[in-house]
Amino acid sequence: MVAQPSVISECSKGSESVKTARSRDDELWFEDGTIIIIAQTTEFRVYKGHLARRTDVFKDMLSFPQPTRSAVSSEDDQKFPCPVVHVTDSARDWRIILRLMLSAEEQGLFSKSRPDPSFEVISACVRLGHKYQMNSIYGQAMDYLKGHFTDSLFIYKKTPTFMPPGFEHLKYAIGVVNLARLTEEDTILPTALWMCCRMGADIVSGFTYSDGERETLSSPDLGLCFVAKARLLQATTLAYMQTFADLPAGICALKDGDDRCRRALRELSDIKIVAAITMPNPMSIYKSTLPGADAPQLCKACATAITQRQVQRQRESWAKLPSLLGITVPGW
Repeated sequence: MVAQPSVISECSKGSESVKTARSRDDELWFEDGTIIIIAQTTEFRVYKGHLARRTDVFKDMLSFPQPTRSAVSSEDDQKFPCPVVHVTDSARDWRIILRLMLSAEEQGLFSKSRPDPSFEVISACVRLGHKYQMNSIYGQAMDYLKGHFTDSLFIYKKTPTFMPPGFEHLKYAIGVVNLARLTEEDTILPTALWMCCRMGADIVSGFTYSDGERETLSSPDLGLCFVAKARLLQATTLAYMQTFADLPAGICALKDGDDRCRRALRELSDIKIVAAITMPNPMSIYKSTLPGADAPQLCKACATAITQRQVQRQRESWAKLPSLLGITVPGW
């Protein structure tokens, strides 16, 4: 059960915390608003109807008789005939959600001006949507994440970077991992953890939101990434060794004694294994050609056989991804 926010029926004007700690939001304070939401030290005065239509938690809460008088902010404020609701979420998240609800320019998660939402927007929609049962906005945000951090190899092959355009940096995979843990949406967890494994030292420090709040992986997930990165590197190296191993007799179309394909395979193996040591990606498929006009090249039959090996190896690696990361995802 989701805990409901608390409704304050009467606030003392003389309270020091009320006088000094809070301020009205410059944008989302409407004089004719019918409810006041206090997040951290920020007050939003908006409309009960908008909230009740979009969030089941507020709909249920506001269906009960409400207090008729409240005081807000400071001694200079009037008393307004509307309830004051204290929430434990960030003001940043509520500002994003209320803009989506109330601003004509921001209506809906996706718009012409925002075809690719930032991570902050997606995170706010998932966190508050999950907590307050804002089903529509939560569904839109989660579907967007699932479209990128996918459990489908077919979709992965179309967009192998995973990171949505609006996320700007690999570090936001940390936030996606935390959203997956919060919502128990396990299908986005493997690819998000995998992206974390491709980070450097900044995996420890995480990233900072626009208001200065820092987000990091939990200690257990950080430990998973340290162990998984070694497993992924081993799997990638082994995959390339198996892919570019000598082909069975009878496949090569070259005449007996012509060892160009064998030499090409050995050089390809050396090149790919060196790359694998620095990039934990057992799903990669590379061209089976060598640079340079004088480099030996595979015949068409051998190149086809190597491509088939790579496709098969990619399927196998994809199926093993959760176990390589040390997690279990039912149905993967």
